[in-house]
Amino acid sequence: MHSDLTVLELNRSVKTVLQAGFPDPVWIRGIVTGLRRVSGRGHSYFQLADPSGPGEQPDAVVDCALFAGDRSRISLEAGRHGKLFQLENNTEVRILASVSFYDRSGRFQLIMKGFDAEFAGDAAAATLQRLVALLSREGVLAENGTLPFPGVPLCVGLVTSKGSAAETDFLKTLDESGYPFRVLAAYAAMQGDSTSESVCAAFNRLVTNPISPDAVVLTRGGGSATDLAWFNDEKVARTIAQLPWPVISAIGHEIDTTLPDYAAHTRAKTPTHAASVLVDAVAAFDDAVSVLKHSLVSSVSPKLQMESMRLKNLASRLTVHLTSLPSRKADELHRLASRLSISVSAKLHSLLTQVTEAEKQIEMRDPVKMLKLGWAVVRNTDGLPLRSAREITQNQTIRVSMNRGSLTAVVKEIEDD
Repeated sequence: MHSDLTVLELNRSVKTVLQAGFPDPVWIRGIVTGLRRVSGRGHSYFQLADPSGPGEQPDAVVDCALFAGDRSRISLEAGRHGKLFQLENNTEVRILASVSFYDRSGRFQLIMKGFDAEFAGDAAAATLQRLVALLSREGVLAENGTLPFPGVPLCVGLVTSKGSAAETDFLKTLDESGYPFRVLAAYAAMQGDSTSESVCAAFNRLVTNPISPDAVVLTRGGGSATDLAWFNDEKVARTIAQLPWPVISAIGHEIDTTLPDYAAHTRAKTPTHAASVLVDAVAAFDDAVSVLKHSLVSSVSPKLQMESMRLKNLASRLTVHLTSLPSRKADELHRLASRLSISVSAKLHSLLTQVTEAEKQIEMRDPVKMLKLGWAVVRNTDGLPLRSAREITQNQTIRVSMNRGSLTAVVKEIEDD
């Protein structure tokens, strides 16, 4: 009869078998999930899972650990070869790991010792495609695109790196337009393993800002595929989907595509192009106001000219008629003609004054200037202007555009005059 084993004895036997079977580190590949970093020590813990179909559970997972010392060494080795060490959730990686079994807890774990940067580069595109497919099915990528784009986006949120070329190009294009843009900058890291957290934090700062932007631009200049891959994090896409204003994504160059491009309302080729999208929107509104002003002036001018000609003809006829009247009435009629001439001049002056005043009223009612005077434009969720309280229902969401920014409100009470 065999003697009983204690739990520790059993675990030590298992450990001995594993060490004999895997004396050296082995290469293993899989999908990173559940990544968490212990900030105090710099260690990282995650699971490595076999790839599976969309929405399916992986066939197998294994716990992994990356200790701070190994992380530093792996990063240095990758840097010497011009590569970037990047470990993110939902990315497929190929790692070198030692098989470990803790006999006290009976825990099986891999200790990461190396990283195949070449494999990571090849897998980046596949990772992006997988995230796009996943988030598309959930409807995440379509959320921001359903928001109406503002007609006069003069208050703009900007998420980028402080002092970067992207910021310079973006601000220069806005400044050269001549329109009174206001930029609310929320700076963030645009590269490195803190990119996702930093970008999401910047978005949240804009959300809590008492001044609400009309639209927000997320931008950085060009870079390698590895540099831009930091943006391919589903947390960034999910944050964009929850924002209350449209986002313009301008990351890299025209040939580059990142996850925010799919999640944003509008994709721009470059930082300069992103600024041009905003300038074009304001210019279109400005042109519409100019056309309206010209139309109003054109409708008044013919009437003014007609009245002027009629009065001049009347004065001319009276002058001719005066010459044929008896002399005893001539002086009196001359006086009347003089008074009539003065009256005609006064009438013309009055009409000209009215036209001038009408032009001033048209200019004063320029929507852009009215916004600056404290007026506001109220729209429904479809972006259509509301002209009467009868077009609104209680608890309906409305959007109010002002000179500097806009706000979203819920109607609590309606008073119909």
